[in-house]
Amino acid sequence: MPVWQQFYESKNLAGSAVEILSVAMDAQGAAMARPFVEKAQAKFPTIVDRENLLGQLYRFKAIPNGYLINEEGIVEYRRLGGFDIRKPETRDVVENWIAKAKGGLESPDVDELGADHDEANALFRQGLLLYENGEADQAMILWRKGVELEPDNYIIRKQIWAVENPDRFYEDKVDFDWQREQMEAGR
Repeated sequence: MPVWQQFYESKNLAGSAVEILSVAMDAQGAAMARPFVEKAQAKFPTIVDRENLLGQLYRFKAIPNGYLINEEGIVEYRRLGGFDIRKPETRDVVENWIAKAKGGLESPDVDELGADHDEANALFRQGLLLYENGEADQAMILWRKGVELEPDNYIIRKQIWAVENPDRFYEDKVDFDWQREQMEAGR
């Protein structure tokens, strides 16, 4: 998020027709995302998607993603996974889109997600209700069933890890190396 804030400032986007919106995907809610937003001193809005509704609606199962949406609400560009403003190719796409105001940019092809994606997300939302009612163990059972259905669903997997290992997610910085190790180990 700090790199997006730097980009936002460097392009003087405050008050312009272009807006950055960040979305935290965290079942534990805004309180867990807030320290990252505050640390980055983000001047653009950040919302929290506790239920993975965006993953369901826009058909993704990993983050970070990027969407460039015009003033009519039409998605002109999307990049699922690896959307990082530090990458020259990402920066070029975003800068060109801003310069054109209406990019008409082509999005890379993405895999169509099937019924397993829908069912995994339904299990996630059912588990979220249990989690909110203090039944974390039961929530974990449903979330793990979701991961069994869709093993590469990083968003659901990350929620399990974050609940079980908060020190890897919420203390000072996110431990991405640990997350990669978990993925490689199939956890």
